[in-house]
Amino acid sequence: MSQLRSEPVVSGKPYAVVEVRGGPPAGLDEFGGETSFLLTLGSHHHEVVGVGTVVDGMALVHEKGGEDGGGKDVRVWQVTNAPGGFVAEHVTL
Repeated sequence: MSQLRSEPVVSGKPYAVVEVRGGPPAGLDEFGGETSFLLTLGSHHHEVVGVGTVVDGMALVHEKGGEDGGGKDVRVWQVTNAPGGFVAEHVTL
């Protein structure tokens, strides 16, 4: 994935997950552990690199800062199954 993190994130809106770990999303387990995925909301694109936990039919992914995704926590994404694929929404815990 290319560096797409410069665009601001729109809170409270579901982003479509278009790619996980370099391929099309197939299951929630792909969001567990160290992961990366590409999101779109209209013409807005955002790359997430972080660490996720799958629980109760959803994944919570803690997005990390830094070029390699090894920095401080930036935000948390809740990933869920949706018609036609997966969506991710920025949440506050």
